[in-house]
Amino acid sequence: MNQDWITAALEFAIEKHAGDFRDGDVPLPYISHVIEVANFVRYIGGVTDPEMIAAAFLHDVLEHGGATIEELQVHFSERIVELVGQLTRTEPTKVGHLSKDQLRDLRSELLLEDIATRMEPDAQTIKLADRLSNLICALQTRKGEKRKRYLTQTAAILERIPRAVNPALWDAVASIAKQGLASIP
Repeated sequence: MNQDWITAALEFAIEKHAGDFRDGDVPLPYISHVIEVANFVRYIGGVTDPEMIAAAFLHDVLEHGGATIEELQVHFSERIVELVGQLTRTEPTKVGHLSKDQLRDLRSELLLEDIATRMEPDAQTIKLADRLSNLICALQTRKGEKRKRYLTQTAAILERIPRAVNPALWDAVASIAKQGLASIP
C-alpha cells in the first residue's frame, strides 16, 4: 500500500478535469465530484486501501477527462488502472440510427451490464460512491421525467450490486433514492 497513490491520483484528476463543470444553474468544477466520490469511499464506505481511494479520484479520467489507459499505466499501479478500467463505461459503437431516447436507454443498459459483469466488488464500492454523489446532484438539477429515470436507474444499480459489497454506501444510496422517489408527485 502506498499513500502517495492518493496524492498522485488527486493531482492527475485535477489536471485532467481542469475546465470541466458539473450540471446545474451554478455549476461547480467537475473535480468537486471526484473529490466527493473519494470522500464517500473513505468516510462513508470506510475504505482505507490507498489504491481504491486513488481509483475513486481517477474514476472519470478516461470517460470525462481525456486521459488514456496508457497514461494511467505510466503513472499508477496495475491495480489502480484495473479498477479505473472497470469503472469506465462501455459506450455503444453503432448509434447512427438510434433516437436520443434509444441511445439513452442503450447507454443505461450497458452501464447496468458493466456493473453486473465487469466490476469486481472494489469497483462496485467506488460505483456506489459515484452514484451517491451523482444522485445528490441529480436531485438538485433534474426535474420530472429525467429525475424519475435517474431514480429508476439507481434502483436497477442497487439490484445489481449486492448490499454486502459495502453496506454503508449501499444504504446511503438507497436512502437518498427513497427520498428522491418520495419527492415525485
